[in-house]
Amino acid sequence: MNLRQLEAFYLVIKKKSFTRAAEELNVTQPAVTIQVKSLEKSLNLKLIQQVGKRIQLTEAGELLNQYAEKIFDLVSDANEKMRDFRKLMRGTLQIGTTKNYARYIMPSVLSEFQRRFPRIKVILDEGNSEDMAKSVLEKKNELALISQLNLDRKIKSFFFSTVEFVLVASPEHRFSQRKSISLRELNGEPVILREKGSGSRTAILRKFQEYGIWPSVIIEASSLDFIVGYVKQNKGVSFMFEPDIKEELEKGTLKVITIEEGNIIFFTDIIYHSERSLSPPSQAFLKMVNELKGKWALPSAMAAS
Repeated sequence: MNLRQLEAFYLVIKKKSFTRAAEELNVTQPAVTIQVKSLEKSLNLKLIQQVGKRIQLTEAGELLNQYAEKIFDLVSDANEKMRDFRKLMRGTLQIGTTKNYARYIMPSVLSEFQRRFPRIKVILDEGNSEDMAKSVLEKKNELALISQLNLDRKIKSFFFSTVEFVLVASPEHRFSQRKSISLRELNGEPVILREKGSGSRTAILRKFQEYGIWPSVIIEASSLDFIVGYVKQNKGVSFMFEPDIKEELEKGTLKVITIEEGNIIFFTDIIYHSERSLSPPSQAFLKMVNELKGKWALPSAMAAS
């Protein structure tokens, strides 16, 4: 069944006139007549009878008109919903981020987004940088905030912020008795790092390679609490995001060690799939971030795990 022919039939009945149906469709009256006759021919049924100047439906026409009303009511509803999507009156922002961003930056970012677009549903996914990159590649999330990684060629990225990790040790550790140390002094030292897939781990190991550093042992952990507890017990040192250990630093159970070469600094990006058309909510989010990313009040260092 041809929908254009069905629409012509539906409007003739709705407007009770071939002429008014033609005006609605912005075509000539003969064109509407041809559409209706073509529909009747394809169905091999008479749908409309002309009684004087009055249009009358046959029994088959009555039944078809009931279906046509439902179909074009749905079309009208669909058009209205699509307008809502374009105007950001409905829709979903599906975004991934690392745990530290979820804790420190996303609340202010997403609260501003929802202030601007209160009818948009937000779904925030958390994981390490590698997991979030995979979620974008597999089209689970449209966007993600992660640390810079070697990404699949299908993933596009743009810079969001810099990231800083500080070296942390127990107050009993020999490094805590000094004003500063050289990064090379970590040679032969037990170091606790985040799990594989973590952006901070990748950046730290890259820095170790740059300076020819080989720790005596590398302990991997995905749990921040475990890393904090391990360092407190003076079992090793770790590079950490300073706001994560604010309480321990205030109590004196951990100490930041000054590094002569400077702290570990790397970059975070917003990523998206190059072969996927971004939804209006995602486009609006990126536009907002570009406007405001330099205006948010961030902690003294910002991290991507």
